[in-house]
Order: sequence, then C-alpha cells, then structure tokens
Amino acid sequence: MGRQFEETYRLKPAFADNPGNLKKQLFIEETQARIQSALSQRPKNIAYFEEIMYTRDGGSTGRPRVGYFCNMVPHEIIAAMGAEAVRLDCGNNAAAVVGEEVLSGEICPLAKASFGSFLREDSLANTCDLLVLPTSCDAKRKMGEVVNDFKPTFMFNLPPEQNHSLYSRQSYLEVLRLVQFLRKRLRLPLYRRRLAETIELGRERTLLVRELQELRIRKPRALTASDFLLIIQSSQFRPVDLSEWIGEARNVRDEIEAYEPKRRSLRPRLVLTGAPMVWPNFKVLNVFDEAGADIVADTLCTGAQCFFDPIVRNERGKRHMLRALANRYVYASICPCFISQTKRINRILELVEGSQADGVVNYSLRLCQVFDVETYRIEKILKSRKASYINIRTDYSLEDTEQLRVRIEAFLETL
Repeated sequence: MGRQFEETYRLKPAFADNPGNLKKQLFIEETQARIQSALSQRPKNIAYFEEIMYTRDGGSTGRPRVGYFCNMVPHEIIAAMGAEAVRLDCGNNAAAVVGEEVLSGEICPLAKASFGSFLREDSLANTCDLLVLPTSCDAKRKMGEVVNDFKPTFMFNLPPEQNHSLYSRQSYLEVLRLVQFLRKRLRLPLYRRRLAETIELGRERTLLVRELQELRIRKPRALTASDFLLIIQSSQFRPVDLSEWIGEARNVRDEIEAYEPKRRSLRPRLVLTGAPMVWPNFKVLNVFDEAGADIVADTLCTGAQCFFDPIVRNERGKRHMLRALANRYVYASICPCFISQTKRINRILELVEGSQADGVVNYSLRLCQVFDVETYRIEKILKSRKASYINIRTDYSLEDTEQLRVRIEAFLETL
C-alpha cells in the first residue's frame, strides 16, 4: 500500500529528555497511587493491576509492538498477528507540559500529553514499532503526521456518521487497509484461527467488564470508580497477557459478589459521562469520592464503555470477522466525533434509569471540542427529565482541585 504521509518534509525525531520533568511525571503517578492506596475498600489482588500500570516501558517480550490511540481501533487484528497492542493516550499533566512545547496553541491536554510521551526517548510510546491513529478529532488527525516522524503511522479513517447503509463498505475497506499496512510493516500473516481466538478473548473481557459494571451498580462501595478504571485501563494501556488479566478480573468479580456492606449506603449515586479520563488523571474521581458520592456507572471511552459492546460474529470466515470488527468499533461507538448525539444521550438516560442514579456528571476536558459542543443538548435533555446535572470543565492541572471541590460539594448538597 502507498504511504499516507509524504516523506519530503519529514523531520528527524527530536527528544526532550528532561530529568526534572520526568521526576514530575513520576510524582504525579505516585501521588495518584497513594490516594488510591488509602481507599477503604479495594480488591485483594489490586496489586496485580497496579503493577501493570506502574511499568513505564511495558517490559520487553521480543514481540513487535503497535501503539494506538482512542477506542475505535480494532486491536484484535494486531494481537492476532502476534504483535502487542498498546493504547497510548496519556493522562499525565507533566507530559502535557512537554508536549506543549511542540504542539503549541489551543489543543486539548490529552493530545499534548500523548505527544509529550514521545519526546522522552525511553518511553513506552517509543518502544512501539508502528502507530495507528483514528481520525476521531482534529487533534488526532493532525497529530498523525507529527508522530509519523517518530514511527510509521497509519491513519484509520472514520465515516462522518454512523449510517451503516451508506458507509459499511467504506469501514470494511478501511479495516482491510489496516491489515495490509500491518502485514507489510510487521511482515506477519493474519490467520483466520488466530483472529477467531483473539476475538473470543476480547468477548470474554467485554462480558466480564459488563458483569463488573452491573455489580458496581448494586454495590458501588465494593469497587470504587478509580479502581474500576485502573483495572480496565491495565488491560489496554500496557502490554498484558489478556488470558491472565481475565483470570485476575474474575477474582475481582467473585470478591465483589461476596461483598456485603456493613450498613446501607446513603451516598449520592452518579453517572459519569464526557471526555476520556486516563490514569493518573483521576482528580475528579478523587474529589467526588472524598466528598461522599459514588460514581456507579459511566459512558467513558476509557471506562466501562470501551468494552460494553461485544463483537458479534455468526461465522468464522476471515472476511466476516473483519466486517464484525468494523461494525463493533465504528457503528457501536457512542463517541461524539460522529455527527449524531442520539446514541450517547440514549446511553446516559439508560444508565440513569438502570442505576437509579441521583444525578449526572459531565466531565468536560478543556479544548476537547467534540465533547464541549454536546454539553448544551445533554444538559437541556437531562434537566427536562428532572435529572440533576453538573458540568465539570477542567484540564490535567491539579491547581483547580479546591475550586472543583467547592462546586462539587455544593452540587451534592442539592441532591
């Protein structure tokens, strides 16, 4: 296949290995780890998931590694070819500070932090052999050409709307184009049986996360939102043996099922929606927990939503499985990068009713336009249904934590 980016003006990668900034990144991660370690109720095997997330370079297995962004890349294809799939979205404010030196201007902190991780030569991002970015927002779309200076990059093109009758063939051909790119660059085949196995593993993870979500709705104090997101992200954001992860996550499920609270909880129950929330940027979760509220469900693409829809396949032919992957990653997504808001609003309302939530929290990441634009309609619809609502607009910085605490405590008093 032809190159997506012209090589005429390709730049030599420039690293910014700053020991002071690296210390800040480590400090931010250690601070969040310390906050979570103080939680009164945690799974007995939480150390397994923490160890995965705290490994900065992901370790080395000798296998090729493919980094990807967002939740719309069919990473089962990468795994089926014998490579490691690692999600590279970054939630560290210190990495965003470094990334801002190159990606200047009005760009969201997630994009800056994700690019900032490439500027450290020994980072997980730079252990990848290839990169895959979906065209989910303008920042990601333009960042593709920048990170292509560091690693060969594939842009996974998404349709403008989730109209299956109009764009199903386009989405399927895009998946085929991804397969061709990986085959050529990795020099590895894609076998039908191996693809079926990785899809089945992915289905097991999806069904398990759905079980954990349902248990959290019933018993939110058995597993806090911050530990829930940590567990989920440990299966994506670092190289991991998925079979082993599933075994450990089942232990968490069994522990929650056996958990019996000492007294009935009177804490407000909330649904969280909005922009991606990536470890260690859990400050909003921390404040709600400290203020005495429980996030019982979410629609985050870095939370329960990223594994909510299992891959549906009725045949084991390779073409059928690739079509099933295209349908799952493009047409089941509730990401606001598509023009209609209906799916996301339906999902929020479904969770509010199903979880008997007292209110909805919209996490609005500064300069993330695709989510910002949707805030108006979501707020109006929820208020018309007498649902309490708060919009938390913030960035990765910890400087506004106390301001957020004041707003959140005032909101909780109204419930």
